[in-house]
Amino acid sequence: MGKRPPKDQKRHWTEVYARTPAFFGEEPSGFARRALERFRAEGVGTVLELGFGQGRDTLLFAENGLRVTALDYSEHAVRELEETARARSLSGRIEARIHDVRDPLPFPDDAFDACYAHMLLCMELTEAEIAFALTEIHRVVRPGGPVLYTVRSDHDKHYRAGTRLREDIYEVGGFVVHFFTEEKIRRLARGYDLEVIERMEEGNLPRDLYVVTLRRRPGPMPDQPEVTTVRNPMKKFEGFFDAVRENPALEPKTRGLLFLAASLSAGCGL
Repeated sequence: MGKRPPKDQKRHWTEVYARTPAFFGEEPSGFARRALERFRAEGVGTVLELGFGQGRDTLLFAENGLRVTALDYSEHAVRELEETARARSLSGRIEARIHDVRDPLPFPDDAFDACYAHMLLCMELTEAEIAFALTEIHRVVRPGGPVLYTVRSDHDKHYRAGTRLREDIYEVGGFVVHFFTEEKIRRLARGYDLEVIERMEEGNLPRDLYVVTLRRRPGPMPDQPEVTTVRNPMKKFEGFFDAVRENPALEPKTRGLLFLAASLSAGCGL
């Protein structure tokens, strides 16, 4: 039997938000509190937040004087945040928009002092789509601006649980999660200075997260490097060696000559 298709994630998250008004809790995340300290220390005034969910971190930033442009692909989430912002007299500091990060960001270059994304990049996104999102963030954050994000780590207890869809992407309990390794974070940091990768736990599960601090390098984003494969000739011929060794029809002398020929080919990089 083939794998069943994953739930439509946009619809799934909208249903979750509608059913559970404080799915992630009432209080701002610990990551947001840490980010706020960083933003204050660096004189950040404008923040682009990607995947704000139910807005608990957005509200923290706005209540502390930051102007936040908050994006999420759930219309329900946007409406809820707009209503809450009005109720708390924060509409002048929060602009909520519907947006899918797989699409280009609708902002000019160098439009924001910083970018913040809490568990957005570990949603149902391929590595290529994440790389595109980071390229767009690089474009719209001013040179030298901090880019802070968290993702589910390969230490998380749900890593490799559930149904594997592709890459390190799994469906767990109806939620599609892209789990990260440190190597993947470093690979995706093209165009940025990678200042630190830390780990933290959050929630009742708890979720094991990588906390990533990037700084936007001046200048344009460098071109995507060509993918190269490190050649391992002996690996390449491993299957051949096994097949020759296990073939009872071959005489010992013939088997030896085949081993020699394959070894010479591997050594020459053929």
